[in-house]
Amino acid sequence: MGYENIGAIIMAAGLGKRMKSKLIKILHPICGQPMVSYVIDALDELGIKKRVIVLGHQREQVAEFLSNRNVEIAIQERPLGTGDAVKSAERFFDRREDNGEQTFLSAIYDNVLVLSGDTPLISPDTIERLIKNHRSSGVKATILTVDLQNPTGYGRIVKDSAGYILRIVEERDATLEEKGIKIVNTGTYCFNAAALFSALKMVSSSNAQEEYYLTDVFEIINSQGGKIASVSADSSIEVMGINSRKELAVAESYMRRQILDDLMESGVTIVSPETVFIDRDVRIGQDTVIYPFTSILGQSVIGEDCVIGPYACIMDAFVRNGARVIFSSINNCSVEDKSQVCGGCGL
Repeated sequence: MGYENIGAIIMAAGLGKRMKSKLIKILHPICGQPMVSYVIDALDELGIKKRVIVLGHQREQVAEFLSNRNVEIAIQERPLGTGDAVKSAERFFDRREDNGEQTFLSAIYDNVLVLSGDTPLISPDTIERLIKNHRSSGVKATILTVDLQNPTGYGRIVKDSAGYILRIVEERDATLEEKGIKIVNTGTYCFNAAALFSALKMVSSSNAQEEYYLTDVFEIINSQGGKIASVSADSSIEVMGINSRKELAVAESYMRRQILDDLMESGVTIVSPETVFIDRDVRIGQDTVIYPFTSILGQSVIGEDCVIGPYACIMDAFVRNGARVIFSSINNCSVEDKSQVCGGCGL
């Protein structure tokens, strides 16, 4: 079964204050691409075409980046919590009949994913497992969880004796026994669309922050007799939310290693990978050798049988088959077949 009837809501309205940056958090680059693009790419790979991103802060800047990504934009006018953010996307998943009554587009989008725009390392495989488990179990919601040795600061997953989820308890509200739970919420979910938007209408802002919490819908769904299941992520790194420059560096390091591993698997030799930086959109041909202290960035294309480095920096350049770029920096240019750029040259 395909995913034509799955919609996705990407949460991206947060202020990202801990980044301490003028640039909105989800546009901070990881290996040459804004972090939110990785989430969209994962949905692309699965064929999930209905994508709604919820924006607030610096919406114009994000909308410009998204202009060619086939993503619809919902606006959260004020930061009133995650529940309010999802509710702002509701109109993209319902319709009004002539009698004025609301009918969810269940024939088209019967389930809705909710993901965070700041979790760029989440894999298509994990999202697919979440969807498949949700569909096969017949529940109203499925939560992506992860098992942490140190769960401090995370919402704990409280289950019943049958393994269904009763509620999510935040750290500040957890009892001593609940704080001992190591299974935590990742902020990624798959919902029955009608159950989600119906429960959101019952969420209250009667809390210290006076916000509408998305996690409150789980108790509401339970109270209505709906079941909530869980799927565990394979690792904590892929569901890590990026909220600081330190976490951004961790994600960059992880993604860079994946890029280098993929290149080496495809027939590229990388000498001293820990000193080499290659952006995600770079393409490199077989039997090319990359020497230490080399950066290949942007949309660069390197042909086959090339020698790049040591101490080379290549940005948005085309290096053709058999060429050599050594101790040099080239930018937005083409190096022809079997040519050599060396000796501190800058192009």
